[in-house]
Amino acid sequence: MSRVAVSVVVRGLCSLLPHSVAPQLNAILMHLQGPLAAPQPLIEETHDARRLRVIFTELTSCKEDSQQRSWILYEDETTITEYIQELVSILTNADANVSRHVLSGDKYQGVTTLLQYYQMEIRWSIRQLLLQAFGIMCSLDTTVVTIMLNSVLPMELARDMCTNPRNIPRLKYSSLLLTMVFSMGEPMPVTHMEHLGVNFMSFLFDLIESPPDTDVEDQIPDLFLNLVLAYNLQFAPDAENVMLKALLQRTVAKTFTEKTLLLFNREEDPVRIFEHVPAPPNSVLKLFVDLFSNAQTAALFYTNDTKVLIDIIVRQLADLSPGDSRRQQYLQLCQLVMRNTPYYDHHHRQDDILKCFTRIFCEETEQSKTDQKLVREISNEFPQYFKA
Repeated sequence: MSRVAVSVVVRGLCSLLPHSVAPQLNAILMHLQGPLAAPQPLIEETHDARRLRVIFTELTSCKEDSQQRSWILYEDETTITEYIQELVSILTNADANVSRHVLSGDKYQGVTTLLQYYQMEIRWSIRQLLLQAFGIMCSLDTTVVTIMLNSVLPMELARDMCTNPRNIPRLKYSSLLLTMVFSMGEPMPVTHMEHLGVNFMSFLFDLIESPPDTDVEDQIPDLFLNLVLAYNLQFAPDAENVMLKALLQRTVAKTFTEKTLLLFNREEDPVRIFEHVPAPPNSVLKLFVDLFSNAQTAALFYTNDTKVLIDIIVRQLADLSPGDSRRQQYLQLCQLVMRNTPYYDHHHRQDDILKCFTRIFCEETEQSKTDQKLVREISNEFPQYFKA
């Protein structure tokens, strides 16, 4: 709040003082917009840091009180709610360095305590606020994402979603946080597979295709699609892919294929939520490579959809420059489309693909060699399309 107040004052001075001092005032504004660069002792004594520590201490006491009694003390709901609301407010508005410093204290003990409290708490009003806080924590610190992925939280969220398939607020909050937790592409623990395995993926696909009648704003298909995209990031090409196993059990996935193709055409990645590094792969492009690595899942796309996909691939191959890692992925996808779909029935955009291949093959940069090798492999695998 102090940063906001100073910014308001400086902007007011800009309109009152002579133009000659504008550079100095603008420099102050620029400094205020950047991260707080302060020594650790000073960060620890800020008002926000002190309040965060108090809140974590009080919520720890609430958790311990809950452990010691077997009934719900409804009189404490207002107090707990106020603490979590203040926590959400501070994490949202305080300098990120201050929040990260407090969150990481005592090896992230405060975060771990709140995760344990979430598991114990059954009141949705409190759980909902905790999910908001968890989402903000994930955005602040990639270590928090890892901690949550390896905790009981993903299993709790999956269980809650499957138990309440018509409760839209629960489905929305739980799926959004799960998307955040999976968004960095880290593999989940094997112990999670019982609750987050093929059955859970099938549950997501069922509601993508047939959302509950309570979803009056038609939000669930898009939210669940984002979760599928994030979940799929964890599987390496040669690993057993739970998402594909669930799709292999389906004969129709019309809504799923239409929505993914729309994202692919727009070059959007709804799972790239955070700026954490290292950045995960593009979830949509990875999904298509995975889908077309298998003839059965590739067959879920209608012929016209596959033609649209080829149009997009041709556009990208024509636009992307040597050295852009995405070009190799589009070439790989092109190869998979020809291998695992009846491309021989229509030869869609064959001449345009050949032109793209020729241009890549004629490039003389060192960066082009990997792509040229892949072009040669595709041409050798499908001489009927690319060799006279």
